[in-house]
Amino acid sequence: MVSELRHRDTKTTIEEDMSSSSSQSDEYQDDLKKDMRYSYGKTPDGTVFRVPLTHEMVSKLLNPKQKKGVFDWITLGTMGIEIGLFFVLPVWAKRILFLFIFFFWRLAYNAGLGYLLKFQSDSRGLVRLAKKYQIFDRKANPTAYNWLQHQLSINMGDDYDFATAPIEYNTWMLYRQLVDLILMNDFTSYICFALSWFNTSPQSSIFLGDTLRWCGGLFLLFFNIWVKIDAQRVVKDFAWYWGDFFFLIEQSLTFDGVFEMAPHPMYSIGYLGYYGISLICASYTVLIVSIAAHALQFAFLILVETPHIEKIYNPPAAIKRQPVTTTTESSNSLDQNSNYLRRDLIGFKNFDLFRSTDIVAAMVMFYAIMTPLLVQGKSGISIAIVQAFVWRAIHSLGNGAILRAQSNNKFFTRHFIKWGGGVQEAFQNWKCLYNLTLSMTYVTFFIACWKTYTLPVNWAYGTTLLRHILGSTFISLHIWTSVSIHEVIGDFGWFYGDFFMDEHPSELLYTGIYRFLNNPEKIMGHAAFWGMTLIANNGTIFALAVFSQALNFLFLHYVESPHMRKLYGDQIRKEAGLTKTLKSAAIAIPKNIPDKLQQEITKLIRENNDSTKTVERIVKEAVEKVEKAVEETKDTVGNMMDLARPRLQEVLSETKQLIEASRSRVIIPLVANDIEMYDLSQYSLKIKENVFELGQEIQVEWKAPDYHGAEDWIGVFEVKANKSKHITNVSSRGLWHWVNAVKNPESDDLIFPPETPILTEGTVVFNGSRLPWKVGKYEFRYQHDNKHNVMAISVPFEIKAPTKPSVIDLETTQNTVLKFVQSTLGFNPDIMPSTAQEEYVGMGEIESRHLVHCIKLTYNVEFAWEVVSTDKSVARLSQRILHAREALSPFTSESSRRLSSASLHLASSACAAPLMAKVSTEVM
Repeated sequence: MVSELRHRDTKTTIEEDMSSSSSQSDEYQDDLKKDMRYSYGKTPDGTVFRVPLTHEMVSKLLNPKQKKGVFDWITLGTMGIEIGLFFVLPVWAKRILFLFIFFFWRLAYNAGLGYLLKFQSDSRGLVRLAKKYQIFDRKANPTAYNWLQHQLSINMGDDYDFATAPIEYNTWMLYRQLVDLILMNDFTSYICFALSWFNTSPQSSIFLGDTLRWCGGLFLLFFNIWVKIDAQRVVKDFAWYWGDFFFLIEQSLTFDGVFEMAPHPMYSIGYLGYYGISLICASYTVLIVSIAAHALQFAFLILVETPHIEKIYNPPAAIKRQPVTTTTESSNSLDQNSNYLRRDLIGFKNFDLFRSTDIVAAMVMFYAIMTPLLVQGKSGISIAIVQAFVWRAIHSLGNGAILRAQSNNKFFTRHFIKWGGGVQEAFQNWKCLYNLTLSMTYVTFFIACWKTYTLPVNWAYGTTLLRHILGSTFISLHIWTSVSIHEVIGDFGWFYGDFFMDEHPSELLYTGIYRFLNNPEKIMGHAAFWGMTLIANNGTIFALAVFSQALNFLFLHYVESPHMRKLYGDQIRKEAGLTKTLKSAAIAIPKNIPDKLQQEITKLIRENNDSTKTVERIVKEAVEKVEKAVEETKDTVGNMMDLARPRLQEVLSETKQLIEASRSRVIIPLVANDIEMYDLSQYSLKIKENVFELGQEIQVEWKAPDYHGAEDWIGVFEVKANKSKHITNVSSRGLWHWVNAVKNPESDDLIFPPETPILTEGTVVFNGSRLPWKVGKYEFRYQHDNKHNVMAISVPFEIKAPTKPSVIDLETTQNTVLKFVQSTLGFNPDIMPSTAQEEYVGMGEIESRHLVHCIKLTYNVEFAWEVVSTDKSVARLSQRILHAREALSPFTSESSRRLSSASLHLASSACAAPLMAKVSTEVM
């Protein structure tokens, strides 16, 4: 908890990043073999250097024998002021003061450092600023250079040379000073805040409540310290200070120890010390503030850390189109049934109002909710509880029996084959059944809790507030577990597809949450039920939770585990990462205890030997009773199956933007103050045409003086969107291009003047996702130096709908759709198809939506974007369009054809009319 920092989940090796520079790589390998004590780093421009050794922050600051620089004294001074205020101020004052001080440093960490790291990750912003202000240039800025050289070299060894170190490394060293200041004060202010709220007279209604509270708090605190120490052992100083935001390093990391216990341990279990201190202080205020601070840390992980990890260590594979093969051509034949994009209902995710099974599921849930709510008194409570037990039994025993029989002799599939169906039909019906019963277990359990819940009168009484906080935490843990499980196993595993389909994965992979737990649903799959039980605080609900947990355990033991052994055999892992780490820690920790302390512990145990034996006897008897009860339960239940693994899908499906990013979204314009120094007459924009089809490439010719801004850009806007011709006040929504930026061939980063020659004219091409994909009138605006000052405006131009083909058949449709696909992919030859049979790649959601819009305007057929993304070929998509047009053709022409045919038939056989009338009369 001394420094709330993080880790890397991906092994980093510099060899992966040096394939492009073979000569440097050979020299680097030779140097590495000469001296294995050092690590070697590589900057984005390909420079390889030996990384100097650095020292741990806390020992450097608190060791009086270590030399101190200005940055160190500033850090120690602010910490000293906070500690002094803690001892000087009265209790009421320091409680309020340290609450604000702690959140200041916490926001400085998560928001401040997060912004700087994001800035560095996206555009190497911190290094660019260092270059811009020349703080590491002896000739340009000797004062700053000499001062920084002295400060950064104070606690470094002889292997650090400030003058020859790359600017990325020196920038990182300077950034470390800010990190030390913020993290040390974040820790100090939190401790002062927690001690300010320390409760000296807590009231506990639980037997040995205070003792248990202290023991639990100290355990969490010491466990937190062990997590930090073990994490530091694994990630070293480089990752501890986010070094890979500045340069990469040769450091083959083995993520063992704490990194096998939980995902992102420095963000998850690495903050358990917060809750340990909250227990020791016996303060709800400290607990709530700790939860808020922990949530901010997770936000930092999601918004800053994870995107950078994905960008650096897991970059997307290069997307290139594949040549046409016979297999590809044959697969272009469209089977409307097999290619139907099945968006299976998971809870209420993918709910389709026009799908009968979804409507039935919604109606059943509605009745299950409304019936207990409308029936007042004990009858309503009884109905809620009974239906919760019944649906749990149906879901567990019924589905368990079906899956057990399906595993043994494909019982469920046989039924559908008997009536002319197949495996797909059996699996589809199973998914509907499973989702309905699973959803009903959650709905009915929640309603039972709702009917038995009473809103507390005094939230501060006893454990009332604690129960609600823990209950909410368990529910959140359950949601995260379910989402994590689904991310790994997908829809196929969620619905137990390997019980139905033979095409299951041949290899069992332990990734994601399964890296830490063999069976996460067994441990955390019922956390939400226990969370609701804590909040409801009712004995009957507790019994219902125990009943559900028992059935879940039996299901996993008698249904899922046997089937897994049948399919994967010896591939099933015996020990999960968490179990292995705990065993290793249990062996290693006693060895690290000093001899004197071991002797004292042995003496204490010997003195209390009698009491220990009594405790052992009581525990042994309790275990025997539990085992006996389990055996009796097994005999009673027999081979009855229960509960399919309870996994709740994302309760809140991805929310769409509350306000759609419209083309007139107002922004706060960023303007330059020296704009009058520029001659606007020397700026111009020119386009060759005034009318373009949707998706058509547009070339913009620009001219500017030789003193124009280094980061000038051109954006496209609707004509009436901006009220001013001098300042742009609406967002460009990504429809823009730099004027004078080029890619660095060594690092792929964009560079601007003066690093690249300044141009006074050129051509910018707008295509693909840089174009507006809406019919209307637009204009190009030349913007000044990454700001919103308008230097020039083009003549207005119109974007019109695509021209509809005069004849709609397969060939013309393929040609038209091929043109649409190529335009949506920006005419990129590496990914766009050249023929209708080639599969297109790189068709993401944005590109798919553009293609869907073109198809709707041209053929009056609307598809979901997922459909065109799934088809992957113009040939298949064209057939789909023609099938759709045929299915959507108006009934009038068909009715007219039938009417004319019937009239002709009646005219040729008029004698049949009396007979038809007679038959009709008799039938009636």
